[in-house]
Formats: sequence, structure tokens, C-alpha cells
Amino acid sequence: MIVVLTGAPGAGKGTQADLLAAREGYRKLSTGDALRKHVKAGTEIGRLAGAVMERGELVSDDLLFRILSEELGTIPTSETVLLDGYPRNLAQAEALDTLKASHPVRAAVLLDVPRSELVSRLSGRRVCGSCGASFHVKEQPPRVEGICDKCSGKLGQRPDDNPGSVAVRLDVFEKTTRPILDYYRNKGVFREVVGTGDPESVYRQLNSAIKGK
Repeated sequence: MIVVLTGAPGAGKGTQADLLAAREGYRKLSTGDALRKHVKAGTEIGRLAGAVMERGELVSDDLLFRILSEELGTIPTSETVLLDGYPRNLAQAEALDTLKASHPVRAAVLLDVPRSELVSRLSGRRVCGSCGASFHVKEQPPRVEGICDKCSGKLGQRPDDNPGSVAVRLDVFEKTTRPILDYYRNKGVFREVVGTGDPESVYRQLNSAIKGK
């Protein structure tokens, strides 16, 4: 079965997905991670996607669905898959539904965070260029400014985390991803969790929502 975890950029999907996978035994599946894996391995799908990305274009829905289908094909149907980063538009949600015979969507949970909070989270985020660890200038600063606690790599701001880019990303979410919520409401699997507060509190609410409690 599949649990769709959705929310705007900066809502905390990655953090919560990692906690759920570690504590509940869910299989986390990120289409972004899967895409990068295929590109790095040089698979047929990876070569196609890599060529698109090199041109600065977005990977098509069809190609992303091929990657998702291949990844799901390696996971026993008895496992619960936590889907992070997919679907991001209505067409992707409908494509995912074609796999319902083997991987039905049991719950679609929105981590809801106010826009002002999202802008603050994203614009203050700093990421290690070596290991990918994430910090925040106010909420989770490194011990030494500009230096990663984990590997001593250099911290920097992602290009799409500047305030102008953040606003665009949030607008895109509202336009393309919000309609998915109505899609899952109509199917009776939609859940909503307030994504503000400490991560442990959010985790408890999210876990309960997934289990239908």
C-alpha cells in the first residue's frame, strides 16, 4: 500500500518521512532520489532523464512514472510505501491510480504550514555541499557558522532557496499540487496535519493520521 506525503516546499516532508521510515518500518520512496540514482547509474531511464535535465528542462510526467513504476516493482506489495515528492500534479495522481491493483493509496496526508513560515524556513536553510546535511540559520544553526557539524564541509544556500525563488516555488505548489488534495478528498483518503511545532509533535500527529486514528 502507498501513503502519499504531500506539502509545500519547506513543510518538512523529508524530515518526517525519515522518522516514519525509521520508527514504523515504512519503505520511503522519493522520486527525486530515484531519479538521481538512475542518472548516476546510467540506466536507460537515467540517460533519458539526464539529457532532459542537462537542457534545463523538467523531467516529463511519463518519465517520472516509469521511474516510479520500476522502483515500486522492486518492493513487495505487502510493504507500506511512503511516497515523498509524488504526485505533484493531477496527471501524476491519476497515473499513480493505475497501479492500485498492487499498490493502492491508503492515505494522502498534507503537512500544512503557513506561507510566512515556509518562506522563513526555506530562506534560512543552509545545506552542506559535501554530505547534503541541512541546517537553519535560526532554528538549527551549525556549531561553527558556515561549517557542517557532520563532515566539516562548507554550508551554502541552495539557488532556489532565495526569497524570490521561494515565492515562485510556493506559487507553483498552489497552482499544480493543491488540486491533488481534492482528488484524494473525493476518494476518502485525504488527511491533514498541522506542520508547525516541534518535529516530534508533528510526527505523532502524522503517524496517527496515517493509521486513521
